[in-house]
Amino acid sequence: MINYILKKINMNILITGGTGFLGSHLARCLSDNNKIRIIASGTEGNYLSDEEAQKYNFAQCDIRNKASIGKVLSSDIDLVIHCAAVIRIQNDGRCPDDVVEINLNSTINLIEAMVDKGIKNIIFCSSMTVYGVRNRIPVKEDGLLEPIHFYGISKKWAEEAIKSYANKGMINALILRYPGLYGYPKDSGYIYNLSKKILKGEEVVVDSTGLKFWESLSVDDATSMTKEVLDKYDWGKQWEVINCGYGQEVDFVDTAFKIKKLTGSDSKIEVKEPLDYIKFYLDNSKIKGLLDDFDYDFEKKLNEFLQENKSWLAQ
Repeated sequence: MINYILKKINMNILITGGTGFLGSHLARCLSDNNKIRIIASGTEGNYLSDEEAQKYNFAQCDIRNKASIGKVLSSDIDLVIHCAAVIRIQNDGRCPDDVVEINLNSTINLIEAMVDKGIKNIIFCSSMTVYGVRNRIPVKEDGLLEPIHFYGISKKWAEEAIKSYANKGMINALILRYPGLYGYPKDSGYIYNLSKKILKGEEVVVDSTGLKFWESLSVDDATSMTKEVLDKYDWGKQWEVINCGYGQEVDFVDTAFKIKKLTGSDSKIEVKEPLDYIKFYLDNSKIKGLLDDFDYDFEKKLNEFLQENKSWLAQ
């Protein structure tokens, strides 16, 4: 029987993929009231400074290897936040070699090591890409899981593996599904590339070929939502899925014009027709019901991102 009581502060939290974009932001966000440990295959990505890596007790670990994970896990860990993943989508529709190995097999290795050490609680950082295009909008957590590429498939399979362990009483799992994340200092992605060109006054071509559906979330809002969920969640179920999103349509083409308006740019924006995506956004009624005050808004945060990072984006 799982002990559902999880203390809310002064926890020992281990974050996999802690040197990555989301993992590093979560480490900073949760470190005020908790002891953070991070593991990753290396320090690639440069999202943590050397000082932060030392502060968060960084340990290099190959999560593809169960024995390697076992060496860095200890029974005093209260919660594992599993961020480690490979985001790789091939245009030819084939499966990249490391996507299943890291996103699925490593998740199983991690849980097996957790069970061996008696660690019960895990937050799995999943993705909106587990959903498909045949869902009602906004997409609820019980929507159709019909991913359109192997990254989404690997996340879906990882979720299923986690649920299987939870259903057998071995772990207690919270699955958080995020849209695509943007924010400083990630120098890639649609919003970064758009913002950079628009701030320089360059012409922008918005091409949605192959997109199918899209939504985006500030990494700062993603980490803040996660912290608030962790503060409020009672861990009373073997597993649960919660969408983390704004609960409002974040349109792919409209975002380009929002950035132009917010920056006062005179960039010319050309939209390539036909559009190759559907209206899509995550239903957030569950997370709103959990939190006392849901004060998150796409345009508000986008404007904050643009104003605070003008110099960086204009480089």
